[in-house]
Amino acid sequence: MKNRQMNIGYIHLDYGEWTTGSYNIQEIGLAKALEQMGHQTTIVYWMSPKDRRCGTEVNTTSNIKKVYLPYKRKFVHHVWPDFSLLLTLGIDVYHLQSDNLLCVPEAVNFCLKHGLKHYCYVGTVHSSSPRAISRWIMDKLSSRNFSAFRKTKVFCKTPAVVNELKQKGVTSAEWAPVGLDTDIIPLATSSKERQRAELKLPEDKSIVFLVCALRPDKHPMDIFPLAERLGDKYLLVHAGALWMQTEEYMAKLKSSEKYSNILFIGKLPNEKIHAYYEVADYVINFNPNEIFGMAILEAMYHNVTIVARHAPGPDCIIENGRSGFLCNSVEEIAQTILSGKKVQNARKRIIEYFTWESTAKKFLDYIQH
Repeated sequence: MKNRQMNIGYIHLDYGEWTTGSYNIQEIGLAKALEQMGHQTTIVYWMSPKDRRCGTEVNTTSNIKKVYLPYKRKFVHHVWPDFSLLLTLGIDVYHLQSDNLLCVPEAVNFCLKHGLKHYCYVGTVHSSSPRAISRWIMDKLSSRNFSAFRKTKVFCKTPAVVNELKQKGVTSAEWAPVGLDTDIIPLATSSKERQRAELKLPEDKSIVFLVCALRPDKHPMDIFPLAERLGDKYLLVHAGALWMQTEEYMAKLKSSEKYSNILFIGKLPNEKIHAYYEVADYVINFNPNEIFGMAILEAMYHNVTIVARHAPGPDCIIENGRSGFLCNSVEEIAQTILSGKKVQNARKRIIEYFTWESTAKKFLDYIQH
């Protein structure tokens, strides 16, 4: 396969297509990097047979194609596909987007049975459900994935997942971080002062920006003790989708004047989020289980200072004290912000280590050698 054009199948093993408009879509970023290296990508999404897109194809570019295929069964976002449908797509190598999805063993065994070149890409091996009982059940069900991973090559989004898989006997596990698709990041066309004015943000306050949905696993309620600690010299701007904690969050926000330094602006399209990155003094992340952190990559590309809670993703991306700050608690996040510490190497860190080009080269090195 060396030195010839390949058709790489990016096979989602979960349900549907994420098209929220507020996220740096990973499969497109990787496909664009592969295209620059002379290869094609076929991105496969598993849909309900009743979905109008099912059975259709969309060419994003001459070398990037989306294919929508019907699944057989579905449980929450887990699907059981008819993998034989993949054999008609002319795919040379199968990129199995795996994580803790329940059909991973079937996908790996399908590739092995048919002698298909493949590898798995894993961001987490645990459920992120906000309900403890759901996490326990799903982790039990997905534990059989480990035996599948032992049979094949596995790339992992963070060193933490590499270490966990190696402890489970997955000796092939190797780090290949998520990249940032810098092509879709809008460039600033005006000064920070003018951008603040356009966003109707005050000139006399430091801006602390948070991007997270109102769901328990993202820990959005931590913004309240942080707001109390920082006081009125700071404005905490929170962008995120309404979710299961909406009622609790909104009630707390209205409960006291001491939270008047919080501005909740709801869900934003990706280009608008970048405008806030440009004017922010700090971007924060509360999630102690952050798998990777695309928002962290995006913010660091704007060279803004990140202050994040320790988690697999932030620990992988941020060099503590050099390209951002890692903390153990809300109190420590507050202390870091109040100290006025800033970093200058955030963007440099992303360009050197977290582009899709560098990750695509890792995949290709494995495929070709």
